Amino acid sequence: MNQAYLLLDAAQIANLPIRLFELGCNTVFHPLYQQTAYHALDAVGPVLVPVLPNSPLARTFIQEWSETAGIWLESEADEAVLLVHLRSLIHARVEGDVTVFFRYYDPRITHLWLADLLPTERDGLMGPIRLIMLPESVDRSGFIRQENPEQAAAQYADKPWLYLSAQQLDHLNQAKRQCLARRLIEHSQQHFPQSLQGLDHAAQQQWAASCQRSAERQGYGAADEVMCWAKFHAVLGEDFPCAPGHGVYRQILAEAGVLPEQRLENLNAELTRQLLTDKEFSV
Repeated sequence: MNQAYLLLDAAQIANLPIRLFELGCNTVFHPLYQQTAYHALDAVGPVLVPVLPNSPLARTFIQEWSETAGIWLESEADEAVLLVHLRSLIHARVEGDVTVFFRYYDPRITHLWLADLLPTERDGLMGPIRLIMLPESVDRSGFIRQENPEQAAAQYADKPWLYLSAQQLDHLNQAKRQCLARRLIEHSQQHFPQSLQGLDHAAQQQWAASCQRSAERQGYGAADEVMCWAKFHAVLGEDFPCAPGHGVYRQILAEAGVLPEQRLENLNAELTRQLLTDKEFSV
């Protein structure tokens, strides 16, 4: 018989142990980083906890956490076997034999990682996991089901067994881009509503993607950098900084010997100066 579990991201759920206690979770939960090289990061790592359907914990997961902060999974295997397999997936090797954390318990990454694989490959990666439930916003079917059960559980090792190719990494980064796009849209709706006025959902997504590409062309790919870039994109237009009237901004971006973060500050100072000047002339 399948037992249901939640694999929750403690980095996204504040005071997770306290929340679990408040929701009546009386069973032991298992931090995946325990007994690994990352045990010092237990407090912000993934946590496995059994769950009963229709319980307060299950309802809270569906209402608050299922979009980004964890996955619902089911298994017929012994809990210890399932835990061993899940623990083995917390990191992966990438090109250059570099080890990276693998946040496969983010439902967006779960979908991008597993949904399009051939059943034989997907089933082997799932190991003792029979079913993964996903929100419809991520997967229209709402689940990923193992077609060939009784797969072997993998074992954790300090050197990951899982390898992700450059192509796979690029595919998985879609989740990062989608998350950042949502943040950009929410940020702009709050601070620069005129930039999105009259745009439907698809057009807003296109606007956010254009903002990200514009920032990346100037070497700004980190989330906080792109969020800062969004101000210029919103106020000065999608052709920033290439429009004829943006020469001063291009000079700032091309200035030698200036750190990237300082360039952003200089751009912001110039934009503030320009907006104040325009306001003075319009009075």
